[in-house]
Amino acid sequence: MDKTRGMSLSQEEKESLHVGELRKRANGFKIRLLDDPSKADEILATLDNEPESDRLLLHSLLWNTMLDTLPTDEEILKYLQVMEMLPFGQAKIAKLHELRASFKSWLNTRGAERKKALARERKKLAAAGISGSAVVPKIPKGPSAEQGFEQALGKLKAELMADTMAAP
Repeated sequence: MDKTRGMSLSQEEKESLHVGELRKRANGFKIRLLDDPSKADEILATLDNEPESDRLLLHSLLWNTMLDTLPTDEEILKYLQVMEMLPFGQAKIAKLHELRASFKSWLNTRGAERKKALARERKKLAAAGISGSAVVPKIPKGPSAEQGFEQALGKLKAELMADTMAAP
């Protein structure tokens, strides 16, 4: 007992532990929102019952967690739907719509490029004497289209993150 008598956590350590706990809770809210977006109103009401000092930080941490884990596949549409319901998302709805439109146009171009590449590869195989309905050629991955979307995603993520940092 005597060895630990004067030892206690400093104010910075207490705040760090508290922020770490809030970060875990924000991640839990994110998981619950993504598991069942139809219950978002209930989940956000639970979040709004938090003390005001924690609530603002939780909203910010939840928004940043959503941005950090934003996927680059079809799952992004679910993320964007949930992000629009968040307080920070309502203020940045135009950028979220821009991101959704960018993803959908990328999906359309990816499909068209895939069809062109598939036809091109089938012609090459047919010229080599390999043809038939069972022939499905392997299409080399084209990094240009994916890189274009990922660059746009990175740019919009940075804008959304910067706007969040600037918000009180």
